Amino acid sequence: MATAKEYLQANRAALFDWIVLLTSFLLGFVFPSLRDLILLPVFYDWMLVALLLYVAGATIKHLPLSYRLSNSGKNIEPVPFLLFLLVGHWLIMFVLVMLAGPELRHILHLSPYTAENGASGGMIILDMALATLITWLVYRNKSKRKKRKRYGAVFLFRLELVADIFLVVAVSVFSFVFWEKGVVDLLSHASTRTLSDVFGLFVLLCILFVLCYLPFRYLFFIEDRDRGRNGRRLLLLFGFILVRAALEFAGI
Repeated sequence: MATAKEYLQANRAALFDWIVLLTSFLLGFVFPSLRDLILLPVFYDWMLVALLLYVAGATIKHLPLSYRLSNSGKNIEPVPFLLFLLVGHWLIMFVLVMLAGPELRHILHLSPYTAENGASGGMIILDMALATLITWLVYRNKSKRKKRKRYGAVFLFRLELVADIFLVVAVSVFSFVFWEKGVVDLLSHASTRTLSDVFGLFVLLCILFVLCYLPFRYLFFIEDRDRGRNGRRLLLLFGFILVRAALEFAGI
C-alpha cells in the first residue's frame, strides 16, 4: 500500500494528464461531433454535474495540497503564464456557468430563463461573479497556511484522492467539449494551403493550449516542477496534441 501511495504521489500530475487526454479522446468515439452531444437532452445536466464535481474537487484538494506545500520546506516558484491561465480559466468558467444555469434553476424550482430575462444584465453579472468565485477557489494561495493544526497522512491522502477523482472526471468532460470538439474541430476546418497558414495555426494552437487546457492543470502544476519533469511532460503532451490536430486537419 505504501508503495502505491508513493507512486501516486510522485506521479499525480502525469496520471491526471494522461487519464484526461485518453478519456476525452475516447469520448470522441461516442460523440463524433459536439453537435451530437449538445443535442442530447441530458447535455446541460452533464455540464452542471461536471461543474459541481470540479468545484467540489478544487475545494476538497485545497486542504491536503496547501498543507503539503506549506510544510514541504520547498521554495514554491511562480507559475509561468499565470495571467493567461487565470484569463482562460475565468472565460471557460463563465461559459460553463451560463450552460449550467438553466438546469440549476430547474433543480432549485426557480423560474426558467425567458427571452426577456435570459440575458439580462443582472444574470450576466451573477454569472461573472460565480466564474470569479470558482477561479478564486482554484487559484488562491496554497503555500502559506496560517493554521497550524496537524492532520494525519492517511486522512490527507484519502481526501486528496477523492478530490483528484472529481477533478479528473470534470476536466475530462471540459477537455472533450472545449478542446477535442471545440478548438481542434474548429481549427481542422481552417485553411492550410500555404506555409504561413500552417505556421499561423501552430501559433494559434499554442495560445489556445495555454488558454483552454493548462488552466485546469494548475492544481497539479504548482508542485510538479522539480528537475524539469513538468516542462518535458508538457512538451510531450503538446506534441501528442499536435499530432492529433494534424490528423484532424488531414481528415484522418
